[in-house]
Amino acid sequence: MKTSPENKPVKVLVNGEISSKNKINNAGIVVLNSYITLLFERLQLTQNNKFTCLENQKNAVQYLQYIATGSTETQEENLLLNKVLCGLSLTDSVPEKIEPSDENKSLTEGLISAMISHWEAIGKSSINDFRGSWLIRDGLLSELDDKWELVVERRAYDMLISRSPFSFSVIKYPWMNKPLYVKWV
Repeated sequence: MKTSPENKPVKVLVNGEISSKNKINNAGIVVLNSYITLLFERLQLTQNNKFTCLENQKNAVQYLQYIATGSTETQEENLLLNKVLCGLSLTDSVPEKIEPSDENKSLTEGLISAMISHWEAIGKSSINDFRGSWLIRDGLLSELDDKWELVVERRAYDMLISRSPFSFSVIKYPWMNKPLYVKWV
């Protein structure tokens, strides 16, 4: 797996031990937590809370990034959190591009619009404003024996997080082998 300077693992002292944490720039996608299983089902990537095939599991990684950025092409080193959320190893290769149908594009935009309408505290944001304010966030992702940890960069308007109707402090989908614990600091 290639690494870019912005996603280069950093060494951090945790409980007296040196831990490797991966810098990521899409940490905010965890706010999508309440919608992910339904989205993947509607995109026909999963059925009965399981990916229907490995190809769909790998495409799901790119769909998460498409929701976050609106881009259909993302280099693999920028997809680490997406891989965790889709139950893949950080070393698993995934396609660097997807070609969503117009129907799937509408579906993903509808997801963001639904989130905006249900999160009254953020007002009437556009889809791109929501992406820039909430989904595109710096963070540190680390793997521990029994869980993943994500520390999300805090911004001034994050006081609205406490007024979010969505839960994302602990994320564990049926296809993940261990949970992801999220901290906004």
